[in-house]
Amino acid sequence: MQGPEQTISWILFGKAQELHTRPRSMVTFTTIPESDALLNDIENYPHLFVLGCIMDRQIPAERAWNIPCVIARECGGPEFENFLTPDLDRLKEIFSKKRLHRFNDQMADNFYRAIRKIHIDYQDNAANIWLAGRPGCREVIDRFAQFHGVGQKISTMAVNILVREFKVPLRFVHEIDISVDSQVRKVFTRLGLVPPGASNQEIIVAARKIYPMYPGIADSLVWEIGREWCRADFSGCGECYLEEWCAKRGG
Repeated sequence: MQGPEQTISWILFGKAQELHTRPRSMVTFTTIPESDALLNDIENYPHLFVLGCIMDRQIPAERAWNIPCVIARECGGPEFENFLTPDLDRLKEIFSKKRLHRFNDQMADNFYRAIRKIHIDYQDNAANIWLAGRPGCREVIDRFAQFHGVGQKISTMAVNILVREFKVPLRFVHEIDISVDSQVRKVFTRLGLVPPGASNQEIIVAARKIYPMYPGIADSLVWEIGREWCRADFSGCGECYLEEWCAKRGG
């Protein structure tokens, strides 16, 4: 890689390294202080984080991440034992009544299955997903991927957050790929890092080539660029720190 693409990579991954090395601080998942406090407390309520990851699909992220906190209030508190009380029909009722998701029945089912999996496979402690057996990143990604409704995007996003934001000392960060979604695809294409129409795997490979030591390190930055500035009409370009070198491919 050379020319503007190399400059973009240096800037992007340099900023990502700064995020990775800074001290742990409060992550804004929902913009609701009470909910964010619970979601950040992975020592006491790790299941809220896991359930938030699973809900983060095809609706605004802030809305998705707040769903476990809404369910907690409906069930009597954020402790995991309270999540074991409602059956699937009750969860579907809550999802529908509160209009929690775009796909209420489907996501209520995913939510219910996740609770049962944490109960059976992880002994009521979701933190065992990343703590049990001192696993490497690939194993934790695979554990997340075994939850119903979780694919490449969510499983890698979850582990990225654990390492980058919560400073969980997982081994082998080179195993964490970038989480491919519409924002990542748009930004990688616009910047000229992949050709138009690139497959998910081509985007993953491009990120691996750019920063093989930790391919997913810039995940949150790329997503932020896509959501905040990379608009169809190019009206946000002036706010983006990569504008000077951007190829501005696509519409």
